[in-house]
Amino acid sequence: FSGYICDSSPCQNGGDCRIADGGGYICDCPKGTTGTNCELDSLDECDAKPCKHQDAICEDKLGDYVCYCPLKYAGKNCDIYDPNAPSQLDKAVHTKQDVNSYFAKDLEKQRQDCLKHNCPMKRGNNRCDEECNKYACDFDGNDCSLGINPWANCTATIKCWEVFMDHKCNEECNNPQCLFDGRDCEKELQPCNPVYDAYCKKHYANGHCDYGCNNAEC
Repeated sequence: FSGYICDSSPCQNGGDCRIADGGGYICDCPKGTTGTNCELDSLDECDAKPCKHQDAICEDKLGDYVCYCPLKYAGKNCDIYDPNAPSQLDKAVHTKQDVNSYFAKDLEKQRQDCLKHNCPMKRGNNRCDEECNKYACDFDGNDCSLGINPWANCTATIKCWEVFMDHKCNEECNNPQCLFDGRDCEKELQPCNPVYDAYCKKHYANGHCDYGCNNAEC
């Protein structure tokens, strides 16, 4: 049962709709898509070089890709020899959508939703408002994190919270349960990939693992 909000099928491109705890809906998007309704392209499938023939042209699609094959080759990846297959190279479109501009538009749309849900007034009211607990709404002023001890599962013999981010590496605290000693044991990190930066900020702590963001840099 998905609820009447999902009956209108707001999620695009094969996304699954579910009811959010605080009202509204959330779209669980398939790989390669993102956005409130899974309407945005978040992955260039051509980066994996799926087209097998060296002369084939790969075109990125929303959550997919198309290989335009040269003469006498066919198939999804141009890996099938067919003496009767015509060339498709003239059909290739040499354009690519600006992913960052889509992220910016989607972020602005989400910020408008924050205003519609009156999130600025709810921020810091010591109540977790799920509809506001996202990057665009400033994570409800951290109201959804109140009462949680971040070191509750830390079993180190030393008090890791007392040496947290002291610029000294305490190996006993360098684990997920002890918050990696505030990154004191890491070398200087490279910046987060700019293609992922805005996306990772927007989808931080949303309950889903985004592999492009699952690293220390992001």
